[in-house]
Amino acid sequence: MTDILKDLIAEQGLTWEAASLKSNLERSYFRKLFERGGASPRGQTLKKISDGLGVPMTVLLGESTDASAINIAPALKTDVRPASAHLPLPMEMAKDVPVMGTAAGSHLRGAFQLSSEPVDYVRRPHTLINARNVYSLYVEGTSMEPQFQPGDLIYVHPDKPPRFGDAVVIQVQLGDSEAMEATIGIFSKRAPEMVTIRKHNPSAEIEIPRSTIVAIHKVLSVNELYGV
Repeated sequence: MTDILKDLIAEQGLTWEAASLKSNLERSYFRKLFERGGASPRGQTLKKISDGLGVPMTVLLGESTDASAINIAPALKTDVRPASAHLPLPMEMAKDVPVMGTAAGSHLRGAFQLSSEPVDYVRRPHTLINARNVYSLYVEGTSMEPQFQPGDLIYVHPDKPPRFGDAVVIQVQLGDSEAMEATIGIFSKRAPEMVTIRKHNPSAEIEIPRSTIVAIHKVLSVNELYGV
């Protein structure tokens, strides 16, 4: 079924995230579904996908291939024309960016402990083809909504100096015997004793003692990932 879903989403010109939201599901639902391999939606989830994509369940289940049965709204007339651009296929993107755990939206206790070894590898965007030290993290918690949702994958560039206003991941170690922790926020202030980051939900400024900070790494924006 996953192949059928991928084809239908592509035919409707949707991203996996857009298709998830259109189906009234968690934003990362289709990404997680396709990454698991072999998994298939069932019950109410299947009904939500059928309604959201305007596709009968018989098509989703592979019991019908009648394209006329797919209830896709007629295209609106518009002056917008498709861009003459080639989007790289997944197989054209090296799957070599390490996922080093999760950057917690909360701070600091309860934050995810960074792994010393990759827990997974994800695709490398073409704009990062020469970036040697880039790594990825999954966002945990809700304190950075709506900018970052729980489960969002972020790319972190340790060699690109962050500026005030940038999203950053701060790696912290509270003691020699403590594990490394990571938290994400907006780089707000830097003082001799403290670094301040801003959270969105709820709005708050968090001061982190510089003596506990191991590294401050820049989170790449969508524009930077696409080379804008």
